[in-house]
Amino acid sequence: MDIRIIPFASAVQPEEVTGKTIVVIDVLRATSVIITALENGAKQIYPVLSVEEAEELAGKFATGTYLLCGERDTQKIEGFDLGNSPLEFRQDKVAGKTLIITTSNGTKALDACRDSEKVYIGAFLNARAVAEKVKEKKEGVLVCSGTAGRFSLDDGLCAAMIIEELAKSVPVHPDDLGLALIKVWQSVNGNLQKLLKDSFHLNYLLKKGFNADVDYCLQKNSTSVVPVFSGIEIILS
Repeated sequence: MDIRIIPFASAVQPEEVTGKTIVVIDVLRATSVIITALENGAKQIYPVLSVEEAEELAGKFATGTYLLCGERDTQKIEGFDLGNSPLEFRQDKVAGKTLIITTSNGTKALDACRDSEKVYIGAFLNARAVAEKVKEKKEGVLVCSGTAGRFSLDDGLCAAMIIEELAKSVPVHPDDLGLALIKVWQSVNGNLQKLLKDSFHLNYLLKKGFNADVDYCLQKNSTSVVPVFSGIEIILS
């Protein structure tokens, strides 16, 4: 399997993703939120770019059937029901609900992949399950959402973990960025605490008080749930 890594959302070029099998990764925290929400019974999730778009879309649903979710600069958007903490997306909150979500990075990456053949949602939480979904493909693109238009190591290491999981069952041929990330990953046997202790995004979240979110998002293979994005909505695959 030929594998290409795209380092951050704004680096996505249409010709690199159109008609391709994609995995979008935003470990801290959007894709971890999406996985958790669907695992806890959310009906469907609509990712959008702006607060205004989220509020406009909400007007198409009956009161009580949807939740507005999202963040700007890590904080819940004023007037929204939920932020971007996976710990908020409990079964008693989201089961049976339509979620409309906008985040600083993850929803941008998803928007850039709307014309792809198939878009899966990946994180450390479901890396092995994602690999199982895409292993029969001849090629795949792992899109790291990044942070504020820059590469984020947590996303890159998740891409490396997915490649490692794929390599257990099929031959893999990563691009140079993929090769570099795998070497980093293998240098300490995937010890995330060591690998990420000095990383910007993780430490920014810790500074903002999201320690529990970080711990949750760094769990490996805790679920077999793999969301899929149709270009409009995200549902269980």
